[in-house]
Amino acid sequence: MSLASEELVIGNRRLKNRFIMAPVKTGYGTKTGEVTDRHLQFYRRRNKYLGAITPEPFYLHPTLRELPVQIGIHNDNMITGLRKLADVIHENGSLAIAHLNHPGRMANPNIPGNQYLSSSDQVCATGGKQPIAMDNETIADAQALFQNAAVRAQEAGYDFIELQFGHGYLIAQFLSENVNNRADRYGGSWENRLRFGLEVLERIKETISIPVMVRLSADEIFPKGLKLDDMIRLSVALEQKGADAIHVSSGSVCETPPWYFQHMSIPKGKTWEFAAKIKSKVAIPVIAVGQINERDDPEKILKDGLADVVAIGRPLIADPDFVGKVLGDIRSPIRPCACCLEGCIGGIRSGKGLMCVVNPEVGKEEKKLEKVTKPKNVAVVGGGLAGMEAALVLNERGHKVTLFEKKNLGGLFNLAYRAPRKTNLEKFKKYFVDEVTEKIDVIFEEAHPDELIAHYHTVILATGSLPKIPNIPGLKEWHWAEILEPDKTPKNKRGVIVGGGFIGAEIAEVLEKNGNDVTIIKRSQEIAPRMEVMSRNFLLKSLKELKVKIVTGADVVRKKGGTLYLSIDGKEGRIENVDFVVYTKGMVPENSMENRLKEKTEVFLIGDCKEVGRAMDAIHSAYECALSV
Repeated sequence: MSLASEELVIGNRRLKNRFIMAPVKTGYGTKTGEVTDRHLQFYRRRNKYLGAITPEPFYLHPTLRELPVQIGIHNDNMITGLRKLADVIHENGSLAIAHLNHPGRMANPNIPGNQYLSSSDQVCATGGKQPIAMDNETIADAQALFQNAAVRAQEAGYDFIELQFGHGYLIAQFLSENVNNRADRYGGSWENRLRFGLEVLERIKETISIPVMVRLSADEIFPKGLKLDDMIRLSVALEQKGADAIHVSSGSVCETPPWYFQHMSIPKGKTWEFAAKIKSKVAIPVIAVGQINERDDPEKILKDGLADVVAIGRPLIADPDFVGKVLGDIRSPIRPCACCLEGCIGGIRSGKGLMCVVNPEVGKEEKKLEKVTKPKNVAVVGGGLAGMEAALVLNERGHKVTLFEKKNLGGLFNLAYRAPRKTNLEKFKKYFVDEVTEKIDVIFEEAHPDELIAHYHTVILATGSLPKIPNIPGLKEWHWAEILEPDKTPKNKRGVIVGGGFIGAEIAEVLEKNGNDVTIIKRSQEIAPRMEVMSRNFLLKSLKELKVKIVTGADVVRKKGGTLYLSIDGKEGRIENVDFVVYTKGMVPENSMENRLKEKTEVFLIGDCKEVGRAMDAIHSAYECALSV
């Protein structure tokens, strides 16, 4: 029997195992804070194997929202919906945790009517609204919001309260000497800065009978931030005041969001080490979180004594059955989370709600993958991400599927994980390749239209895209992203990247790190504007540190010998002694077989051959198409 499958008592509640779902914002609510069917479907899909589930953070007041459509717990009218959510979580024996957070100065500045309160009037270093320094009245009001919300959560059937003491939110703003410059009983000394949060805990413990957990950032990971020694002291104080468990995370939503979100660039396991340090100083259960995304991670954490419980967030988005697979109840590969944030954070920011690059079912759990009554003989042409996803879904529905791929499974995505900080993305490709290799008949040769028409009821084209051909007089040889392949990457040469989207910028970074002298030529002013925000910030920082030359407002006019002639805001410029050129100004769909096929058979286009987009677009379009066949 594994440690992860053992029961654990926290306060007066018993978890059926050592797994809890960490709070992850969904963006599935209404502008008035109600629980929706979309919430219920999302958590119902994940309620079978977990010891406890923490839904997304509940806002304490309509003026304190992080998302416009966040779940609210701000008045008694919300209790009915919150109870429905708790009931769904309880269906298979999981317990329900109500996560309560006051964002303070980190309330969303784009939501009309939000208020911005903090221990002091300092603006977040990375932007936002200037907060009002709280007086005794607003401090008491905030503490009452926590207390009243806890009462509602207990009435709605939740088994635990979790208080947010970390991640740069209000209680952490009082704790932090960097933010809190008060001179009264809530500022100055450590004891005074601790007072606000401890009073919140005390008021709640006096009012309700269910256990109270506290989530904190063991280290905010910036020079003036809260450090591990501070959080060990905090944890000891919390235990003395009656906290029933400590949930150990890291980072700050203000200064260090990649640590807060556990972006793929963050070293895996660091937060587990923080949890172990805190666990050595307290007797109450300690919860570890952060990139617990592979089969052996939970058991390692528990066996090594780093924590008593593991909290899992985004891996349960990528694979709702993650815990069932870890426990051995489901014997199939884990659909991997690579901590890319493209779908989960990107979906929230776009207003579409929580999504996932690798799992197109997220947010659409009401759709059922139904078996077909009359299987078709289906050919999928192209073994990139779209083709592999389509083949797998079609096969699962009962169709007879053949996949044609003339080179290697993975397509252009074989280059994606060669960029710095993106090695995690190789997990995506490996998962798909392994699944396809095991389940699908793959023919490694070029598909011909006449053969497809003769032998298949339906053809799905997933033939991807091709780089645009440059129209630059004198330019006879150029590269694209294939230059990222190790045996094709030049060293100690002078190169020019034409195009400053994320592909061009990442290529520039790789080439510069290989000793090349690289210049990016970009018509517009922004580099990689469509890239996920945190990944883009890392990229721009690296380009700056590497001193990559960037010329904006420019285009290449012609090439003569080793010289590129430029137009820079209407003026002529030049770059001499150029050894190579990389052209990354877009892609065009490769769908040349479509017209021939559609005259004789049913044909669908998916992925880049239909419309050039991101990996998530390719996988999601493939999934939707495969459901319709």
